[in-house]
Amino acid sequence: MPDRAIGRRAALLGMTMTGAGARALGAHASGAHASDAHASDTSAPGRLTLVTNWYAQPELGGFYQAQESGLYRAAGLDVTIRSGGPQVNAMQLLLAGACDVIVGQPDAAMVAALRGIPVVTIGACFQKCMTGFLTHPDIGGLSDLKGHPLLISTEGRSTYWPWLKRTYGFTDAQAGVYTYNLQPFVHDPALAIQSFLSSEPYAVRQMGVAFKYFLFADAGYPTYTNALLVSRRTLETRADALRRFLAASARGWLDYLYHDPAAGDAAILRDNPANTTDHMAWSRRTLREVHAMGAPGQMLLGMSAARWARIHEVVALSGGAAGGAADGAAWRDAYTTALSDALTDTVPA
Repeated sequence: MPDRAIGRRAALLGMTMTGAGARALGAHASGAHASDAHASDTSAPGRLTLVTNWYAQPELGGFYQAQESGLYRAAGLDVTIRSGGPQVNAMQLLLAGACDVIVGQPDAAMVAALRGIPVVTIGACFQKCMTGFLTHPDIGGLSDLKGHPLLISTEGRSTYWPWLKRTYGFTDAQAGVYTYNLQPFVHDPALAIQSFLSSEPYAVRQMGVAFKYFLFADAGYPTYTNALLVSRRTLETRADALRRFLAASARGWLDYLYHDPAAGDAAILRDNPANTTDHMAWSRRTLREVHAMGAPGQMLLGMSAARWARIHEVVALSGGAAGGAADGAAWRDAYTTALSDALTDTVPA
């Protein structure tokens, strides 16, 4: 199997990407601008390149469903989906003009806006933070992790980590680097790791390891997950294409999670054979059970100004990379609801 096709579950089980595979993916990312010079070319208004935040998996299934089932094509779009991963800096590709849309996190977009970086969020897949801590069974809640070693990602350090420190009294001395490998968790009964609700817990179950899981959203962390970010220039020059992209993606998510996921699963397996049909079915079921896309009747991929204000409040109070409370109105540049307000597909009852 090519290194670039190794999926999240395989990485978690210890198949981390090193050496030639990592260099190949790095070259793939750095060469993207040359090979996709059309990405931000307004002379091809229906052509869009989407870079995801991980390898192909059900947590991105709505986009693959929209592509494979012809929803993008029916909307007059020619969409290329490029898988991300730990070696791909999607934000860098976006700002370099090597792609048009990326899957990212809203709090990271807010950090960018407060630094004057022209990145705008136009929609959000999951209506709650889908990240939490995977712990051993003796942990009764997040507050019990004070003093425990915690593995978190680089992105997490500038997003949810300041909030965790303020809320639970955690310290930087506790925090190590999460490499998407579960072996440290298996061998250290004191360790907790960040994890995505529908990913790491499945891998741990497969390994027969007892665990508990604590979702940050249940503790009050208000951000969306897997949002769609664009550059301000793309928003200003290609708004109609982005509007059609959002609508087709919302329909793709509706079909993938609540109707027939066959098209999306086929595309995911083709792009990343490390997936299994059992894991994909489990992930979809988990996403539905926790109402990841929102409550019944809620707009798919929608956002609200009130939620963004709450995200800003938490980020500012936490004193994270967003720059503290005295940042004026710059944080509002991190999003627009102008495109998502036009969406019509809703979460089924």
